Amino acid sequence: MSEWLQDLATALGNPEAWQALRRVLTMFAVAEGWQYAAITFGFWFALHVLLRKRLAHRLISGWPRPGDVRREILYSASSLLLYSAGAAAILGLLAVGRVEIYAEPLKHGLAWLLLSLPVLIVWQDLCFYCTHRLMHTRWMFRHIHGVHHRSREPSPWAAYAMHPVEAMVNGGVPLLALGVVPVQEQVLGLFVLHQVLRNVHGHAAIESLPRGFARHWLWGRFTSTTHHHLHHETAQGNYGLWFTWWDRVFGTERADYLQRFDAATVLRPARAEAAVAGSAGAT
Repeated sequence: MSEWLQDLATALGNPEAWQALRRVLTMFAVAEGWQYAAITFGFWFALHVLLRKRLAHRLISGWPRPGDVRREILYSASSLLLYSAGAAAILGLLAVGRVEIYAEPLKHGLAWLLLSLPVLIVWQDLCFYCTHRLMHTRWMFRHIHGVHHRSREPSPWAAYAMHPVEAMVNGGVPLLALGVVPVQEQVLGLFVLHQVLRNVHGHAAIESLPRGFARHWLWGRFTSTTHHHLHHETAQGNYGLWFTWWDRVFGTERADYLQRFDAATVLRPARAEAAVAGSAGAT
């Protein structure tokens, strides 16, 4: 233990270590907080305020209630504080050389630079699926995960609205990955940006993806807003985060997913009428 503390003290006295600490601190603690606030507000304002009437036909079930939105914002703030604590843990591990976050893009080769982001995303999705199934056991759901499911019709602010224990579990996934593989700084930044964007999009309440997306041979492997929204409706099935394949492999995808996606992506009434008229004119 004393050796570990000595190594930490030595690292903290190294100017290069301090520079690395500041970069990672900015990336995790500050940048993620601003990213989340800006991205979530952007989704919410665009879909739920600015385009509310125009996109009403793409509403998956109902509009989020104001009380739910206020609760989601408060829990999101608490989750961001815990994620900042996770960033501090990464800083400590970085200072003593237990993790490697490097600046030089080609330090570990071009192949790893290109593969590292997909590897991290698939790793996170697998971990989420497994822990999400665990969160749906009776005790865990009643005491922990049920906080997130208070929003049956979630808003974008529900992305980080969860019990502190669940936030720590989700925040621990990057720690596990960083303990095993080196990650380039910009790749880590893209990983954080991806998870914020996709998470907020998954709770948008409005299906913004194009018709046919869920049935496409390639794009259908990716989750949609409808995919996760149905999970909030009944707290059953559709446990995947970024991809649909875990639910399909383990038989947990909702049977009505494709039909509900189709229903949420119908043409606007005016466009549907124009399409019918055009088809009639062509004949």
